Amino acid sequence: MCSGGSFLLPRVESSLEETSRLHGNNWDFLDNSMHIQNADYIKNFDDSIIKDVFCHHNGNAFPKASVVIVTYNNKEPLLDTLNALKNQTIPNFEVVVIDNNDKLLVTEFIIKHNVTYIKLKENYGLSVGRNAGIKFAKGEIVIFLDDDAIPANNFVEEHITAHERYDIFGLRGKSLPKTKSIYNHLTSHYDLGEQVIPHHINLEGNSSFKKDFLLKIGGFNPKLQGAGGYEGVEITMRAMLQYKDKTKFIYIPNAIIYHDFSTTFAKYIKKRLRHAQHKKILESEFPDILLFCKEYSPAASIKKNSLTLFEQIALKAIKLLAKIICMRYGGDEHD
Repeated sequence: MCSGGSFLLPRVESSLEETSRLHGNNWDFLDNSMHIQNADYIKNFDDSIIKDVFCHHNGNAFPKASVVIVTYNNKEPLLDTLNALKNQTIPNFEVVVIDNNDKLLVTEFIIKHNVTYIKLKENYGLSVGRNAGIKFAKGEIVIFLDDDAIPANNFVEEHITAHERYDIFGLRGKSLPKTKSIYNHLTSHYDLGEQVIPHHINLEGNSSFKKDFLLKIGGFNPKLQGAGGYEGVEITMRAMLQYKDKTKFIYIPNAIIYHDFSTTFAKYIKKRLRHAQHKKILESEFPDILLFCKEYSPAASIKKNSLTLFEQIALKAIKLLAKIICMRYGGDEHD
């Protein structure tokens, strides 16, 4: 079993029951949303976009879980991620790498690892790449991991254990800073505290779902293009339109990755503008998306590391400049 043990189970289950009692499963407000038909992005996946498939396994023909990594021009961080997966506390999982690279060739070093490697013809974005991973995944649980994240050594075990312990469709874990980048102070959703709580999937790079659920719900929405943003929220929303049970998606604090929110101002602005664009797409299909997210708002109090005066001033300057740029270029979304 995972670290933390069974002694946490009564407190965790009480937390889920208390949240359900306080907030209920009354999702009548969703009736105001546009009820679109359940799109089957997996069934309609275009196999012609696949350029090559290479399978190199360690004899694990029936893995419990599949770790899906979509990569794009990120060779060295991807190598670090794959090396970290070699040191997991359990062996019963496979790794599926979807290569969206349009320039960088990673085949030479990727074949040194025990992975299923799928090379796409060009960069189709995270959502399409993840759908490809779902198609090829053999595990009953599909875990999604960013290509620049370092998973803790019990990462896979924590995901599997949570799916076995709780009656859920999916979960998201916790992200801790990989470096001391100041941009890690500009997000509050990476770490939601130390308690298991119902929550929508807004940390897709550390998330997992039952594969049967992903096939039934249709996979990730390819309208949400590029490097991602809100695709997990969109899946959660579609599921709620059908099942209206908020406890089917949870936050697990012990499933940990090390990852930076951003490392440069340019990447931070690009992420904010992309998220704002995706948010507008979702609002056009689900007018109540913001109310939906608020229904999942955790009561966790996130402790921030103390900042020096210089860092406080730098953060204020970053926020102000980012706000000006985003307003100028059509987005004011902020994580």
